Amino acid sequence: MTLKIFLDDKSFHCLKQSIPNGSRSRWIIQKAVHLDLFGHNAVLSCEEAEARNLLLYAEHCPGVIASIHKAFRAAGLALTTPNVSAEGLTSPLRRRRVWRP
Repeated sequence: MTLKIFLDDKSFHCLKQSIPNGSRSRWIIQKAVHLDLFGHNAVLSCEEAEARNLLLYAEHCPGVIASIHKAFRAAGLALTTPNVSAEGLTSPLRRRRVWRP
């Protein structure tokens, strides 16, 4: 599912500066559509996984976080990852280490 994330000019530049040069997320920023209807706004189009990556980069940009959460709610997607143990799947994600002398 493709998400449309609407960012104001300040949030867009904050996100742009927080993404490293070698990241695939940089491509999403370069393909943004800029609108001049009600001030300077940008629209990012990306998949759910890419939007979650943008959340990681934008931890210090509250406008970006709010816009991505709004796009998730509009699409009916969960903001958090599902709890695996709550679904009845009790496979451990880690093995316990046992110390032996």
